Amino acid sequence: MIDKERKIDTVAVYELPAKDAPLELMLEADPSLEQIRTYLSDAVLYQAEADGETVGIAALVELPGQALELVNIAVVEAHRGKRIGRRLIEHILAAAKERNYKKIIVKTGTSGIGQLNFYQKLGFRMVRINPDYFVRSYPDPIIEYDIVLRDQVELEYQLFTFEQCRMAVASYWETFVAENPEYADRPHTAWSFGYGEYVPNYLLALVKNGTKTGTSSAFDLYELEGEEVPRAGDLSVVTYGNGMPGCIIETTEVRIQPFDLIGEREAALEGEGDLSLAYWREVHEHFFQREYSEMGLPFSWNIPVVFEQFKVVYNRDIVLPGQDGL
Repeated sequence: MIDKERKIDTVAVYELPAKDAPLELMLEADPSLEQIRTYLSDAVLYQAEADGETVGIAALVELPGQALELVNIAVVEAHRGKRIGRRLIEHILAAAKERNYKKIIVKTGTSGIGQLNFYQKLGFRMVRINPDYFVRSYPDPIIEYDIVLRDQVELEYQLFTFEQCRMAVASYWETFVAENPEYADRPHTAWSFGYGEYVPNYLLALVKNGTKTGTSSAFDLYELEGEEVPRAGDLSVVTYGNGMPGCIIETTEVRIQPFDLIGEREAALEGEGDLSLAYWREVHEHFFQREYSEMGLPFSWNIPVVFEQFKVVYNRDIVLPGQDGL
């Protein structure tokens, strides 16, 4: 499927032996060295590296039932805000899917507003609360955002197989057609925006709230990948990063024009950032450079861009299986 958005970072992530664990960095996420040592020997570590420097670390332990727990994740202070934590999580999710794990859980403080925002944007769901966990487990009070940290919240990311996603999309389409029979004989495709987990969720949210009504893709890559160029009237089930359906859109207009002729109007329809053309060019130049490089092609501002406008025709979320609630 042609990817229809986005800037990607180039931080390298790889597994690290436990004996090489950067304890000083891990202590920034877990202030107890004693706690870290309880899981370190059994943990799988992933290290993020940029320009030969360690910039992030994540540790996971295996649980019964083909599950993993993310027990530590930290990013070097000077490199925070550069998507490194996101890159680590997305790498972990991809590796877990390849190894047929069913879920990943992470436990964090209920006062960690930033952490809760971060994990939910990556598709994690809150499933339970452990009252007074931090009071019982740590001798000294922990203060976050001027709140005394007491309770622990557990979040979970379900890893769905290709077949589970296919069946969920098919069921979603059937429900849509049952409520809108005029679409019964119309073909449709299913895809998500961009790469990874965060970007599909972020852009789908913009579509669902009406901010994003346009998207761009590289014309040249459709022929190279054997796909048809979008046309007005196309119907698409747009999915979250985990493959579950989020809405259905109908393409209303398609035009092909050079990258450098995309204007302010198109940038605003994309609904991202500050809606400016400058932002659109910065994000999409990086994205298209990456795509063209992967295909062994040169990028220039003259490349033909497929710009689509669309409308949402179905905007319901499904109840995911296995969510047992707080």
